[in-house]
Amino acid sequence: MAEKPPSDPLSVWRELVSQWEKSVNSVANESMGSDQFSSSMNKALGASAQAQHLMTEAMSRYLATLNLPSREDVINIGERLQSIEAHLTRVVELLEAFPKSRRRRLVRAAPSMPPRTKRPSKPGKAE
Repeated sequence: MAEKPPSDPLSVWRELVSQWEKSVNSVANESMGSDQFSSSMNKALGASAQAQHLMTEAMSRYLATLNLPSREDVINIGERLQSIEAHLTRVVELLEAFPKSRRRRLVRAAPSMPPRTKRPSKPGKAE
């Protein structure tokens, strides 16, 4: 008697993929458990870290040559800007704590323009 074909045409494909995954997992587990694998992974990660360090140094030298800020410079500027914003927020809070009448007196007391030291020439006189 002939076997009846499966009703789902993709079931054969799923079965093949499932068997393939099981075999790959067993081979990977065997190889990852060995000392050779761990030492080679350690060396690969060390080489990757060294390459990244060298690339960072080369890039910072390149940016310095072009007179451009490095990533660290931009981060430092951002931190300083946050500090300035925090101080300004505190100053605004302190000013808002003053009563309105005192704030008006403080604003009026501050000179709005520098003193005028040069006098205009009189008409008819040459300078």
